[in-house]
Amino acid sequence: MSSLATRCIAVLPFVNASPDPDNEYLSDGITDEIIAALANVEGLRVASRTSVFALKGKPQDVRAIGALLGAAWVLEGTVRRSGDRLRITAQLSSADEGRLLWSERYDRQLDDVFAVQDELARTIVSTVSGTSLAHLTEPVARRYTENVRAYGLYLKGRYAWNKRTQDGVSEAIEYFEQAAAEDPRYALAYTGLADSYALQLDYRSVPVAEGFERAKQYARQALALDEGLAEAHASLAWALFVYDWDWEGAARSFQRAIAINPRYATAHQWYAFLLATQGRHEDALV
Repeated sequence: MSSLATRCIAVLPFVNASPDPDNEYLSDGITDEIIAALANVEGLRVASRTSVFALKGKPQDVRAIGALLGAAWVLEGTVRRSGDRLRITAQLSSADEGRLLWSERYDRQLDDVFAVQDELARTIVSTVSGTSLAHLTEPVARRYTENVRAYGLYLKGRYAWNKRTQDGVSEAIEYFEQAAAEDPRYALAYTGLADSYALQLDYRSVPVAEGFERAKQYARQALALDEGLAEAHASLAWALFVYDWDWEGAARSFQRAIAINPRYATAHQWYAFLLATQGRHEDALV
């Protein structure tokens, strides 16, 4: 196994074990939150969302997954919601020999979802540190809202947005608007709106000029609430890049996003598109 793989973990999409299939937004959302939390741990590499979600619904031996993704550890889990009750199970396995390293079940109230995610991330880092003898920094929890209902609406919005369909984008806008109405200071809800209106370019759901004006408006609204939000800088940069052709302004915003969060993969990806467009292919390789 390569030296890079020895520090890499793959977080597989948590399975929706709820009777209601509509709760899949929650299992996907919790997966995304864990990926994001672990991605900010110095000394640990995390397989990309695109890579792990390509395996969704395709059960494989953890050793095969480790070889495919170049990972030393594989995290699997389930999420079951019943009313306001939440059950999350998780297990961490060694990818080289398929050995179970740790497993746990969390039975909590839905209001405790933030605490469970934080505890999961800390336990995973502690377990990985113990098995690899590597020094890893503690995951730092950052909450963008304390309103669980707003958070749930945001997760529904991202779940719909990730469908990459015209109906999905329209649905996402509705959920992000509801999240912002529930908590008007929830900056991530406005970045969701910015990304949704920008994505509508692919479907012509609204006039292009109107869509990108709204995208920039919502990105700036998010920044007014939280200037230190990498996602908002990246959202603004994307609109400046693909619609305004303000490549200097877009570059500054992408660079700001990366400076705030060097491990925010989306900012690197979108910035690479800008650099490639300028013919700077070597610089675009990250």
